[in-house]
Amino acid sequence: MAMDIMSGANLTVEVGTAGTTLATDFEIVPEVAAFTTSGFESTVIDVVTFNSAFNRKLLGTKSIPDIELQVNYLADNEVHQKMETLADEQKRCQVRLSYYEDATHTTGFYVVYQCFVSSTTIAGDKDAVVTKAFTLAVDGGAVKSGVLPVVP
Repeated sequence: MAMDIMSGANLTVEVGTAGTTLATDFEIVPEVAAFTTSGFESTVIDVVTFNSAFNRKLLGTKSIPDIELQVNYLADNEVHQKMETLADEQKRCQVRLSYYEDATHTTGFYVVYQCFVSSTTIAGDKDAVVTKAFTLAVDGGAVKSGVLPVVP
């Protein structure tokens, strides 16, 4: 299956219960305002070699940078409140990021992370919508990733 280029407008973010296996109770986070990022980075080790004009580089362990999830805040929304509770109680959750090819949401790819909601920040202006930013601190690597739709 060959996919086309993707747009940030065709993204869903879902939150589910943490565990050693993939969650089955994901709920869509409504009103995502800013494109969320995912990926990984490796620690770069600078190796000094005496009698050499250049140092060498090696790659060490990998880590997933924090993910900033910004939403147009709905104070009475159950999922937004769930994110607040996860931050308050410092509990792990699973977050599934699904990137779709187009608005039909039929093809694309997804990644699931185990994470903490490590911080929340509310912002607004008299002429702007109130937003809330949730910082997701990823714990380990991806729980699962793949191509959508998932074929059993």
